Amino acid sequence: MRPIHRRFAGTASVVLLLAATACSGSSGDSGTTAATSTPQTTSSASQSMPRVAPYIDIVSGTVDIAEAAEKSGQADYTLAFLLADSSGECTPTWGGTKSLEDDTVQSEIEKIKAANGDVIVSTGGATGTYLENVCTAEKLAEAYSSALDAAGSNYLDVDIEQTVTPGTVTAALKTLQTDRGAAVSLTVPVGGSVLGLTDTTIALLQSAKDAGLEITVNAMTMNFSQESSWGDDMVSATRAVQADLADIWTDADDEELWAMLGVTPMIGVNDTGPVTRASDAQTLLDFAGDKNLGYVRFWSVNRDNGGCTDGTVQSTCSGLTQSDYEFTKLFTNFDG
Repeated sequence: MRPIHRRFAGTASVVLLLAATACSGSSGDSGTTAATSTPQTTSSASQSMPRVAPYIDIVSGTVDIAEAAEKSGQADYTLAFLLADSSGECTPTWGGTKSLEDDTVQSEIEKIKAANGDVIVSTGGATGTYLENVCTAEKLAEAYSSALDAAGSNYLDVDIEQTVTPGTVTAALKTLQTDRGAAVSLTVPVGGSVLGLTDTTIALLQSAKDAGLEITVNAMTMNFSQESSWGDDMVSATRAVQADLADIWTDADDEELWAMLGVTPMIGVNDTGPVTRASDAQTLLDFAGDKNLGYVRFWSVNRDNGGCTDGTVQSTCSGLTQSDYEFTKLFTNFDG
């Protein structure tokens, strides 16, 4: 997703509960038990991931979190994005510019806590220098853990929209889960309503499975070509992703595979032209509830207002005529 337009091009944390508790040194998270190929849907880490947690570009400062929580009833949020610092060093920063202890960011996190909400820390996104590309696996695990500590959270979302080395990411996540039992979602792009996941994403998920990680998968149902009604296209894309997961987790049944999956549309005008209206979002939410998906998110609360109605893509408004927090309220009522 991109911090400017669509937060992340994508992402509910798609819940891929990968194998059990876990394993080996090559995956980098030593000290857990051997994993199996079947997702463990009863895992406390995976189940603790908030059911609804829309994205906020936390660096922009364009969302009044206290107001959003009060007016929508939504308490849990996914904060984007954690990146390497501006010099490209392996130092976790918000947006590449703000330290983990930045007063402004910390005050926003406190507003979420004051609303009895939980924070998901999201790393990566569409632009910027990835920690995943400048850190060793050991240092990456430390960066993840430091960010979670600073946010008072144990929920990590890894949004991969650039090329990364799968082994580095999965080794770091293995260490993170061994050391602190963090719940992890991998947010990944969708190639189209029929195409499902990209080859690079499939390679990353295969690496996660082989490492015995427990993860969820958050499919970004956004920014691909429209074929029919956009709501139906997002549903079709979600079906395609579930089929891809079935090819990786071959021992999982349909119910387990759906539970491993999360979806994240981009509200309003997408970068590639399609428009997610409230009715389209409801179509996707109805499907998610029917299939009992693990969770739902959207990009982004920053855009959840009618501040621009000309159909352009902007970071601070949806491009639609809508009421403030219209989509946030819609997602808050998700009862899947």
